[in-house]
Amino acid sequence: MKLIWRRPPRTKIVVFDRYATQGIVPILDAGTFSVFENRRNELHVAALLHMVSRLQFSWRDYCVSYLRLSRTLIVVTGIDSNATFYSLKHALPNVRFIAVQNGIRGNGSPSRDNDLWTMIAVSPHQPPTVDVVATFGRAHSRQYAEHIRCRTIEIGSSRSNLIPVETSPRRQARKRVGFISNFSGQPHAGIFPSGTASPIAMYLGDREISARDYFAADARVVALIADVCNSLEWELRILGRRTPDFPHERQFFAQACGGFPHDFIPKTSEESSYQQLDACDLIVAIDSTLGYEMIARGSRVLFVAARALLLGGDDSNQFSFGFPADLPDEGPFWTRTLGTSHLADLLQSLDNMSDERWRSLTQFVRSDLMVFNSKNSALRALIDELLSEGSTTNN
Repeated sequence: MKLIWRRPPRTKIVVFDRYATQGIVPILDAGTFSVFENRRNELHVAALLHMVSRLQFSWRDYCVSYLRLSRTLIVVTGIDSNATFYSLKHALPNVRFIAVQNGIRGNGSPSRDNDLWTMIAVSPHQPPTVDVVATFGRAHSRQYAEHIRCRTIEIGSSRSNLIPVETSPRRQARKRVGFISNFSGQPHAGIFPSGTASPIAMYLGDREISARDYFAADARVVALIADVCNSLEWELRILGRRTPDFPHERQFFAQACGGFPHDFIPKTSEESSYQQLDACDLIVAIDSTLGYEMIARGSRVLFVAARALLLGGDDSNQFSFGFPADLPDEGPFWTRTLGTSHLADLLQSLDNMSDERWRSLTQFVRSDLMVFNSKNSALRALIDELLSEGSTTNN
């Protein structure tokens, strides 16, 4: 544990947790913010003394003490799944709290009953409250408003918004199809003969999902797409979720594709996946947030909701296309039907579609599911608005 003897810095804005700040920190003015390390292995002594002097001993109490000592006006987080964050407003009513969505929120979690909605429902600090949740789109805003007392705005993906769209001619000599990996990169027992990582990938509420069953969708779909690309003489590029430090991701897809040709491209930076996919003619996703981001950026994306299909049950609805909106199982650029000819027909249909038709078909995605707000101008305007309100209140 690292103890820090200096007082928490006094700043107008505290970024709550260093993780998932790629779309937040770059839009803040230097000298106006500090980052709160939301980890229990780095503690400020002044905040500890402030907490203990009030006979308070929980992690939430430490967070409150830190924020009080910082004299901040705004607290913003990119970790919208942190249940503690939605309890802090009760102790600091004059501070503005902003949660920025960075993932699709269902009932899934790596540990039992640890998803956001379950955690905030059992919190003793009710109702869960923040000033604003900045969401991907209107369907997500409705979902958050059902669970949390808040105002919502739609800004899309704060990370994607700051990455310039690199357009390239769609008519390549050879079509490029990008497949978005959801694989964890871990050597899961049950998938690899000598696997050392947990055989469990996720809990859907109380339901335990093995890694083998969870990632069966990725293996099944990439095998079908590899077959389609081979038949049509298209290039298949598999965009890794992990860096080259996770070699099992490459191994997983090499095994799934069998002898079909493909290029596996590991993640090398936060921007690399977007840049690689911007250069593709067509993209295939299963249920990745990145797939919706790419539609918002102007790419043509086919969603194959194989995870929802293969896992079955109402608790897997979060893997359906368009969640949390309620959409049909089949559509012009999404499907639950697994078959080589069916997927080939859909991909060819998307490839042959006019730009006007594609924009018309996907308009609901860019409003309800994933807005695109270049340079995060809406988030910056919100922060400026709340800073102005906070300064007036304090004066």
